[in-house]
Amino acid sequence: MSKKFFYTALIILISTIGVVLTLIFKTEQENKVKQEQEVASKDVLMQSQQIKIQPNKCPKDSGEVNIVLITDSRYTPPTSTSIYSAIKTKCENTTYNFYIIAENITEQDENMLRNLEKLAPETVRIKIIPQQELDIPYENMQRFMQYKVGMHKIYLPQTLKEINKVIYMDGDTIILKDLRELYDIDITEEYAAVAKDGIYYRFPKEMEEMGLDKRGFYFNSGVMLYNLKKQREDNIIAKLEEYIKTHEDFYGDQDVLNVVFGDKLKLISYRYNCISTFFEEDDLNFLSHYYGEGLPKNTFNIYENSTIIHYAGDKPWQENYRPEFLKELWFRFYNEMMRIQ
Repeated sequence: MSKKFFYTALIILISTIGVVLTLIFKTEQENKVKQEQEVASKDVLMQSQQIKIQPNKCPKDSGEVNIVLITDSRYTPPTSTSIYSAIKTKCENTTYNFYIIAENITEQDENMLRNLEKLAPETVRIKIIPQQELDIPYENMQRFMQYKVGMHKIYLPQTLKEINKVIYMDGDTIILKDLRELYDIDITEEYAAVAKDGIYYRFPKEMEEMGLDKRGFYFNSGVMLYNLKKQREDNIIAKLEEYIKTHEDFYGDQDVLNVVFGDKLKLISYRYNCISTFFEEDDLNFLSHYYGEGLPKNTFNIYENSTIIHYAGDKPWQENYRPEFLKELWFRFYNEMMRIQ
């Protein structure tokens, strides 16, 4: 091979490598710019789609609302976030009495909960009620054992024996409006006021097996207005315990309450227990018919105009939670709550 040919080939090789490296660098730069543009677009979209807290229509007179939540150490941060959101969105002349049914929480957990009183010391009271694990046949729950702590719900008439009515809320909720409108609903003759759950139309076989097909709905027990007085008068705890002892593989307290409460229920708007799962996955026209009330055509407006958003199913603190604006809403309250701790 001649030197001239060798050097010519070497120059061509070097030039080719240079062209390839230039193309690679250019592609990387273009991808980087594209990614930055996508992030910027996403940030703009998130800002434009942030849930805005709607103004309250506050009554002229003052009033009190009893609220109960159940937690363990694992769920204290979400529960504290829920309470924080309720305090931040209430009317000034509304007093909230929070009762926290707490199983196996630490001193640090207690401090996190008690610190929330400082937000409105004249109109917020927090009482922590320590509880031991219940003496019930948990094994009958089988695959739903993860909902064990929620079984304290069925003993609320006994645990809160001095209270006649209370709003129960799960810890995976965010409150966007004052709760007196919900609390003032008349349930004198009912065990509870509840909102429908989409489980009813998703699992018709199970609904028929529980005898709920005749009633025509299944309710979600994550938010309820509870008539403790009526439940005590009818000795409802004994009936709930009997169901637990004689049935297997039931969906936590929710199945138990749905069957035992029967028809002594008052249906309330989805706005008081707005579960994102159904609105994101099911047809809105169908849901308007199911809930018996017109729904906004945009799910964003459904959430923004609700009183309580319930993160049933997937949780906003999980990495792949959607929609993004509901994730942002939860972390907005969570981050604010953590700053006062």
